[in-house]
Amino acid sequence: MKFKFLLFSIGLGTLAIVLNTHCTKITPTDIGTDLLPVVDNVHTFETSLRVYANNYLMNDSSRVNFAEDHALGIIADDPEFGKTEAQVYLSVVPASTSRYPFINRDSIIGMDSVVLSLAYTGVYGDSNAVQKINVYEVSDTAFQDSVGYLVSHPEFNIAGTELGNTTVSISTIKDPKTIIVKSDTQVVSNLLRIPLDPALGLRFAAYDTNTVYLSSARDSAFQKVFNGLALKSDESSPQKNALSYYNLYDENTKLTCYFRVTNNGVIDTVATDFTLYLTSTATAYSANLIKRTPMYGYAGLDQTNGIADAEKVYLQSSPGSYAILNIPGLDTLPNSIIHRAEIAFEPVLLPGNEIYTSPDFLFLDMVDSANNRFVTIADDFNYSSSTQSYDYQSFGGFLKDGKYFINLTRYVQKKVTTQSKNYALRLYAPKDAYAYYGFPKEAGYGITTGRVLFRINAQIAKGRVVVGGGSHPSQPMRLRIIYSKI
Repeated sequence: MKFKFLLFSIGLGTLAIVLNTHCTKITPTDIGTDLLPVVDNVHTFETSLRVYANNYLMNDSSRVNFAEDHALGIIADDPEFGKTEAQVYLSVVPASTSRYPFINRDSIIGMDSVVLSLAYTGVYGDSNAVQKINVYEVSDTAFQDSVGYLVSHPEFNIAGTELGNTTVSISTIKDPKTIIVKSDTQVVSNLLRIPLDPALGLRFAAYDTNTVYLSSARDSAFQKVFNGLALKSDESSPQKNALSYYNLYDENTKLTCYFRVTNNGVIDTVATDFTLYLTSTATAYSANLIKRTPMYGYAGLDQTNGIADAEKVYLQSSPGSYAILNIPGLDTLPNSIIHRAEIAFEPVLLPGNEIYTSPDFLFLDMVDSANNRFVTIADDFNYSSSTQSYDYQSFGGFLKDGKYFINLTRYVQKKVTTQSKNYALRLYAPKDAYAYYGFPKEAGYGITTGRVLFRINAQIAKGRVVVGGGSHPSQPMRLRIIYSKI
C-alpha cells in the first residue's frame, strides 16, 4: 500500500474544528460497554467531536491459508457494492499409504464414479441461492506455491473441458446424505458432492507406477502429472447472490474414485480417496481468489483518490475498503479527566442490508506516517500473544444495539494530558490485521514493538456495511467523550 496515497488526508490543518457540547444524560447502553457517571454538566460533561472520514479501496494483501475456510460463488449484484466472484483451487494426492491406490492395476474392470466432496462451513448472502459449480483441471504449471496466494492473484489457467458440475441449493448442503459402498453405509452432513467424469479415475489408475506411485516423493510426483482442480461458479447460475464456504483441510474434503475389481473371481466394488496435498512443511497447494467489481456508491472509491469527507463510508471485508479518520478537534480539547472516549457511528439503512450483512468486526489502528507504518492504539487495544487475539469486548468494533463503538479512552487521555500527536486513524474490516503493536504503558514498554498478526474476521469476503461518515446529515460519525474538568 502506498502511503503517499493513503496518508495525504492527514494534513487537515485547514479544516474547521467542530466541537459540540451536549447536555443530555446518558445510560450505560448509550455509549460503549462501561458504567459511567451521569452527565450533570456540573461535575461531568459530554462533548462530541467532528470526524472527517476519507474512503478508499484497499490494495489488499490477504491470503487464505489451506486450513481456513475458502469462499466459492458469485454475488452478481449487491445493490450498494456490486459484484463479487470467488474461486477455489486445490491440488490432491492419494490418501492411501499404499504405493498403488487402486489395489491392483490388472484387477480393475470398471470405474463407476468419481466424486469431489467439500466440507461445508457456512454461507454469506442469500442462503436460498442456487448456484451451478463447475470443476476443471488446473493446467497452469505455476500453481505450485505452498506458501499460499494472494486473494488478488490472477486466475490460473485451466483445461477447457469440464471435469464435472452440479447445481445446488445452498440451503440443502447441510442436510444429511447417505453414502453406500457395498454394505458400508455412511451418513454425512454439511457436504457438497460434485460428480466428476469417471474417465478421471481411469486416468489416475493408469499413471505409471514406477515414476508416480512408487516414487520416493510420491505426492510431489503425482502433483506433477495432475496439477490440481479449479472450482468456479457458473455465470448461468439461477441465483447468483451468495458465497458458500468450505474447509479444504477437513477429513470430509476429498476426491473419491468408486471402482470395480475382480477378487478371486468375484466382482467387488471399492473406493479410494485423494485428499489435499499437504507438503512436508505443513503447507498445501491451494488458493482462494476473490475478484471484486465495484458498482453503485462503491464505484466512487479507488486506491488513490477515494472520497474525501465521505457522507457514507463503505466498508467491505477483505479484499475490500477502508477509511482514514481525522479528528482535528482533539488538538484543542483541554486537559481533563476522560471517563470514556469512543468513536461512534451507525449503519445506514440501504437496500440489500437484510441479505448482505455487516462484517463480524471492524478494526481501528493508527497511521504512523513518519515511520510509514500502522500501529495498534496503545493502552486501548490489548493483544494476547498466547491466543493471537485481542479483547474485542473492551475495544469494540462490533454492532451493539444497532450502533458501532471503538474505545479510545486512554488514547484521548494521553492526548489531552501530554499533548501527544493527534494521529490519523484507519477504519477497516480485514480478515487478518498485521500491525505494529503498541503495548499498554503499564507493561513497561515503549510505544511499539514488532508487527503482530491477529485474526479479525474468520471468513474471507464475508460482510459489508455502509456507515454514516462525519458529514452524514442524520447519522454522523463522532468522537464522543465523557469527561470531568480538572
